[in-house]
Amino acid sequence: MLKNSGFWPLTKCLTHLRLYLATMMHLLRQVCFFVLLSVSLTSQAGVLEFTATTFSGVEATSPMTITVRRTGVVTAAATVVVKSADATASAGADYTAVTTTLRWAAGDATDKTVSLALLDDRVSEESETLTLTLSDVTGDTIGANAQTTLTIADFEQGALQFSATDYQANEDGGTATITVQRSGGSNGSATINYATTNKTATAPDYYLTKTGTLTFAEGVTSQTFAVTIINNTLGQIDRTVGLTLSTPGGGALAGERVSATLTIINDDADFTAGLTKITPTRTGVIQPVVINLAQPSPFNTKNSLLQAINRIPELSITALAALQSTAGVVTIAVGDATFHLLPYNGFKVSASTSPAIYVNQDSSGRIITDEGLQVGFQPALAAVDVLQTQLTAMKLPKLTVTDQGNITVQRNQGPPQLDVDSTGKLVINNAFYDRFNLRPLIVSTLATPGSTVGVHMHAHPNAGLPNEIYLRVVYSSGNQLRQQLLTTAPVITEELTAALLAMKDVTKVHLEEFGVTSFTFNGRQLYVYADMIVRRVDPTTYAGSTLKTGLFNVSDLNGDGSDDFRMVYSNGDEQNFFYIAPK
Repeated sequence: MLKNSGFWPLTKCLTHLRLYLATMMHLLRQVCFFVLLSVSLTSQAGVLEFTATTFSGVEATSPMTITVRRTGVVTAAATVVVKSADATASAGADYTAVTTTLRWAAGDATDKTVSLALLDDRVSEESETLTLTLSDVTGDTIGANAQTTLTIADFEQGALQFSATDYQANEDGGTATITVQRSGGSNGSATINYATTNKTATAPDYYLTKTGTLTFAEGVTSQTFAVTIINNTLGQIDRTVGLTLSTPGGGALAGERVSATLTIINDDADFTAGLTKITPTRTGVIQPVVINLAQPSPFNTKNSLLQAINRIPELSITALAALQSTAGVVTIAVGDATFHLLPYNGFKVSASTSPAIYVNQDSSGRIITDEGLQVGFQPALAAVDVLQTQLTAMKLPKLTVTDQGNITVQRNQGPPQLDVDSTGKLVINNAFYDRFNLRPLIVSTLATPGSTVGVHMHAHPNAGLPNEIYLRVVYSSGNQLRQQLLTTAPVITEELTAALLAMKDVTKVHLEEFGVTSFTFNGRQLYVYADMIVRRVDPTTYAGSTLKTGLFNVSDLNGDGSDDFRMVYSNGDEQNFFYIAPK
């Protein structure tokens, strides 16, 4: 009836509406289920975050460890990305940039770490910072500490180097203290090796070799080591020692000054022992060694000593030249005259001393070069062979050239003479050592007309010495005949001069020609003459006591009616000096 009444379609519509509503309710329940499920799962996830908002590290202590922790529900696996970023620190200079993924398995709640290399930029600076950030998490959530700041503290071990490139020490100073500095930082402990090396100074002659290791503790900026200096008596130029640093340790660097020089300042003026010598050799002639002027100058090895001498204005301006023979005799020709020198010692003088040649009253002298070396000389006989030939004819073939420049000839050249002393013991007669003492003039000249080669005897030119003589040696030199005089002289001029001046009221001692010495006594000028005979002091006269040296008054020795003198030298020689009455 209803159907027929037109209500069936409405009923059908209601049925479909119920079905639609039921379907929608089912869908709504499913949506709610999934929403509730999602909320449930979210509430059960873990939390990932840095263990602290700040970390700190030291520049040189690499690597630095940053920790990320996982808390909460850890039933699921999880990952997170950790990435660094510059703040005041710069990647590549202060640290090595990092981007890395940390991973946790299901149930894993252990802390994970990120390793970050901190670089030592070797620059002294303030602390610097960088940040690390967590991102791109899976399986867990990121907690409050999603970013942390890493502060890098400066750490400088510093550079090790010598405090200077040049050090100096006096030869008599004992040691030289060498300082090594640590600059640009003093963090941590640092070490460096040191060593000495020969330069112009050699070990152990001038210093003792030294090697070792210096240790710088935290905060220490200076250390020293000592080099032992040898104080010898050898005159020399200032000599140098090499100093080196090597193999720095403890993170320290080697500075710019890892090499330095130690100069040993010479305090000895006598250079003689260090100079090379010429040893003249001739049968029957004993001669002292003389300086070889061909050797390099100790002050400038590019020049020889002879070249330095020939630069002296007295020679270079006048176009003169000093020459040295193989026997060591130096000659300087000046017109018809020629000077003959034996260079026997060398001394260092002040650099301000003017180069020149000085000749003393006794024909000794000194040559001062422009390099500050003084070469002492004595006069030399140019023709020793001519003198020796004459002496050989007198059965006196042996002669000696002393270091004072004198020529001595022993009076008895046979076996020693023997005597009997007061106890009946045979002893050598002290007179056996008596000898003739001759001194050559420094200059030779052309021989007088009619001269012949040989040794000629002449009366002394002083009228107060009628029985005394001098010798003239004539020799051939090329196509010329030349001559040189031999006269008497004090054995040691300096000692005679000092002895005269030590006498009361004596002044103005002066060496005259032909062996005569003048001096002023109470305003009067007096003269004495050196005897040609030199004796050895009889040891019995001072047995058990010290030899008394000096000038002593003695009675008339030469029969001229006046008292004379006896001079005793420090070498044990004695020589008479005859008084010459004033005219």
